[in-house]
Amino acid sequence: MAQDPIPVIQVKGTYRQVGQQIGEAMRPQAQRVLKEMHESVPPFATWEEMLEKGKLFLAHGRMVYPHFIEELEGIAEGANLPFEEVFLSQCEGLWESATWNIGGGGCTDFAARGQATVHGHTMLAHTNDLRPVMERDLVILKVQAEQDPEFMGVSIAGLGFSAGFNAAGIGLTGNDVSSNDIRVGVPRLLIVREILAARRLGEAMNACLVHQRASNYNNIIADANGEIYSMEGSATDCEPIYIEKDIMAHANHYISPPMRRYEADRNRIGGSVIRHHRAMRLLRENFGKLSPELFMELMADHANYPESICKHAGRTITVFSVILNLNELRAWIGRGRPCQTTYVEHSLDAWDPPADWKV
Repeated sequence: MAQDPIPVIQVKGTYRQVGQQIGEAMRPQAQRVLKEMHESVPPFATWEEMLEKGKLFLAHGRMVYPHFIEELEGIAEGANLPFEEVFLSQCEGLWESATWNIGGGGCTDFAARGQATVHGHTMLAHTNDLRPVMERDLVILKVQAEQDPEFMGVSIAGLGFSAGFNAAGIGLTGNDVSSNDIRVGVPRLLIVREILAARRLGEAMNACLVHQRASNYNNIIADANGEIYSMEGSATDCEPIYIEKDIMAHANHYISPPMRRYEADRNRIGGSVIRHHRAMRLLRENFGKLSPELFMELMADHANYPESICKHAGRTITVFSVILNLNELRAWIGRGRPCQTTYVEHSLDAWDPPADWKV
């Protein structure tokens, strides 16, 4: 399967129309994911209880991002699924490892700019580790929603995005972090959706800082100017980490001193610590030579195998990887383990802002 390209689906229209098109195109996959969610309810809870809790998150989501709720309603319509269940798929906090003590997944991120890269371009690279079964439902969505910049993002069955970039030159990768302050609020997958709609880096950063969030990722956001931030977030706090010496890496634990107190369990961060430092070493050793082709090699690294950057075993494995060049609006995306995949190149046309758009 790793050699099969991830399918690309292009959608365009209002938020609801975009959602309907996604739902129609991904109907079997979305129905399968929701069925698996139904069968994997956390301990001491029922599906009905999860749906009731989801309604609390929905109230916050509708208040802050009503247009994205409309998009989710469209997905539910297109996929022939109850909206409440589709929205529940956005509420990762209800399945959060810190909440149920079940252990998290993993991702490893690289970022580079300026003198670190061959052409001085801004580049992000990301491996995404999930349960192996999720690889079959991967899709690349190319989305033009109303007057937002067109974006391209990698998704599981159209139900949320893991990484991507848009035609305004905003890039997004990042990592799951397990925090101890999870609460009812705006699901973090809606924050990701807002980042992908950002017209400038400030809008992406503001999304990471939205007050009513339920939890957060470490969102790595960047633009074509070479401005790169690792937004280490939790529900109640966030530390923006600015790139230093033109390189940056991150994995699945908090590295900034202000955020370490939010780590749900520091006894479980060993694998993440190894991947983070290994990624930084690879960036330093290849400073000035970094290119899409070299990032493909770095993401296939097997130090600490099988729980390496290219992850082959455990509860999660690497199901896809992506490289972004924000100056050229190009991406290279591969299914499965980086050491086995064939990357496919994708691109976007630069965004032409509407006449009434104001900075």
